[in-house]
Amino acid sequence: MLLENKVVLITGAASGIGRASAQLFAREGASVIVSDKNVEGGNETVDGIVSEGLDAAFVETDVGCMADVEGLVSACVERYGRIDVVFSNACHYPMGTATELTEADWDITMNVCLKATWMLAKHALPLMVEQGGGVFVITGSVHSLRGFSNYASYDPAKAGLLGLTRNLALDYAPHVRVNALLPGPIVTGLWKDMTPEEIQQSADSVPMKRNGTPEDVAKVALFLASDLSSYVTGTEVVVDGGMISGIKFP
Repeated sequence: MLLENKVVLITGAASGIGRASAQLFAREGASVIVSDKNVEGGNETVDGIVSEGLDAAFVETDVGCMADVEGLVSACVERYGRIDVVFSNACHYPMGTATELTEADWDITMNVCLKATWMLAKHALPLMVEQGGGVFVITGSVHSLRGFSNYASYDPAKAGLLGLTRNLALDYAPHVRVNALLPGPIVTGLWKDMTPEEIQQSADSVPMKRNGTPEDVAKVALFLASDLSSYVTGTEVVVDGGMISGIKFP
């Protein structure tokens, strides 16, 4: 019960890493606000948690919109009276080179991947400081540390999250701890268009010889959200099976 009596807000929780984290956090004693644009998926996440006799509620949110983010934070406080953990996890990544991407592609990637985290911080962190403390966890990516071809908007958005992580940690210590987790090849619904051969090729490129699961990342998110990491702030944890540890020749 690492999060017993804690209130956790998770964005991008209709599927994948967000859903796995919402389920794990609830099992560890938290009341969870599940947030996403995907209403059906968000409600499925909540229904699964509630079916276990645990506590969760869904709030439909476009995390790229300031009014929606402010409303999300307000809804959480209205329901539970506080916010102990924010897990900023939503993402969006149209693929393309700098010349192939449109301005709309660039803007939505920045809004969902980078600006959304700042907006959550803007509205949630003052509440955490006022109530005496809290934890803010951010989903970055191995793209935060390495460049990948055809990700001309996603790579800089995820890299920017590391700068924001450090800044928030400095500005809101000692009341709030802020850390990022950087997933590598994690099999989620976003992989639905990949062929079995492509999925296997990804696994073969990883020293651990497998792709990760949402549950692999959720466990690290739990570590960062709980008192197990009570002296950890302003840094990042890579969850990639060793993928970016170096170049491995056949």
